[in-house]
Amino acid sequence: MSENFGFIDIILLAMIAGFIFLRLRNVLGKGADNFPVKPNFANKSRDDFSFVKEVRAESNKPVFDEASFKKGAEYAYEMIINAFAKGDKQSLKPLLTKKLYLDFEKIIDDRNEKKLTSSLTFIGIERMSIDKVSNVDTKYKVTARFISQIINCLKNEKGEVIEGDAEKTKTTTDVWSFERDLKDSDPTWYLTELSAETENSEKETKH
Repeated sequence: MSENFGFIDIILLAMIAGFIFLRLRNVLGKGADNFPVKPNFANKSRDDFSFVKEVRAESNKPVFDEASFKKGAEYAYEMIINAFAKGDKQSLKPLLTKKLYLDFEKIIDDRNEKKLTSSLTFIGIERMSIDKVSNVDTKYKVTARFISQIINCLKNEKGEVIEGDAEKTKTTTDVWSFERDLKDSDPTWYLTELSAETENSEKETKH
């Protein structure tokens, strides 16, 4: 893992509440048009999607809808990793809890101070599934697993690649947790936690 530390446009490392290991991947690319997995939401805005539709039971209580959540979670995943790569704090802030946003902000600022540039091509999500759903009344926490294809590198101020490879595609697995109270008028599911599989789970393809 040490060889990837600082590969912050590829892998985001931070501690949340002293125990959460964050990782985001950012990518640059060649050959993305040759892949069958494509970004689903590249030309969409956040307002184009209802992150989840609310289904109401006979008691008129909102009920979690898995299919709608999956669609929204895929959109959020793509939007967040692209926004992080670009250092787009404005897009990140409405999707993260305050604590998590501050962690992201710190890393983006540190990257800027060191004059490091992320190059990113998000090829697409190969598979997405829900690992766990828990709730207390209408307050839900959903943990989702994303398997995606990326190509990534980090450059210094001279434009030299210092981490990663601009010609390698990686298949990576990320596990993210989202929370929302379904009775709230705000439809946003806030990203609260991130973790990742070990490096051995990544597969690389050279172009």
